[in-house]
Amino acid sequence: MTIWAFAKIDDTEARKAVYESIKNGKSRFGWSSNDKDNLKKHWNGKHAFLLSIKPGDWIVHVNMPKWGICVAAKVVGEYDFDDGVKCSRGNNFRHNIPIDVETIVEFNRRSVEILPTVNLNPRQRYQRVYAVADFLQSIENIKTNAVQNKKTEDETKGIFFLKEKSNDILKKITTLIHENHKGKNLERYFARVFRQIPNVVDVNENGFGWKTDYGADLIVTTSTTISNIQFENKIVVQIKSYTGAHYDLKAVKQIETAIEKFDASAGIIITTATRTKELEKKVEEASQNIDKPIELIAGEDVAKFVIKYDKEQSLIFDLNY
Repeated sequence: MTIWAFAKIDDTEARKAVYESIKNGKSRFGWSSNDKDNLKKHWNGKHAFLLSIKPGDWIVHVNMPKWGICVAAKVVGEYDFDDGVKCSRGNNFRHNIPIDVETIVEFNRRSVEILPTVNLNPRQRYQRVYAVADFLQSIENIKTNAVQNKKTEDETKGIFFLKEKSNDILKKITTLIHENHKGKNLERYFARVFRQIPNVVDVNENGFGWKTDYGADLIVTTSTTISNIQFENKIVVQIKSYTGAHYDLKAVKQIETAIEKFDASAGIIITTATRTKELEKKVEEASQNIDKPIELIAGEDVAKFVIKYDKEQSLIFDLNY
């Protein structure tokens, strides 16, 4: 079983038409509407993943029918190419997959019922959700309101209070990172953290000296070996030390520039400010435009990232509590 997440459809009219199609039993993917791009007749490696979607899989349409909402359904057939749906661009979204309307579930992607391992933030036109068991559990949680009901029960035991305190601690850690690593010191700190991540073989602190960094504060190289063959990927990182909510979108353009300049496989934006819908939307659009993943690590996620990878515990010794 595979879980597929399709990214937001920008065109409002097309999004409404695809939403209605889902309700009528067909999930759709927008690519080319030309007859020559029918994957049943003409191979296209970039979009051949559509042929891999099989009965029993799940498809999640992110930001459908509006921002922040997801529509998920179980697949009951294989790829097909039909007349599509009518929208301002003519007949489009001709690539479709039959789904079971009885399994359709709509939910807020930030719902407490969704387990944190389930990534529903596709930075490209589509992505796989690898935490399959957790996704299925999340769907069950949504149907039964399990987590919310358990939260109500736990409140009487004091457990919910502890969870809230944990969130406060994460916020505090991110604030301390911001306050105690000024300017280039924040980039140096994250360079140390990245060097501790498994499979990272090199971290270039690019944002130093007289030369321009072209949008990359760090250039991280990872390595994977398969049957004695070594594969390397280059990831560019843009780091912002902000407070409050992050509305400045310049970092997105900078990471786009860095990915192109250094021929990187992906980009990461790290900001000590909290994420905003505007920033998330811009990151998603940029990733789709360049067809490469861009990850956003913001607010509390910065603390989680540091706790997970800073094995040297330099955070503990560097911060003045």
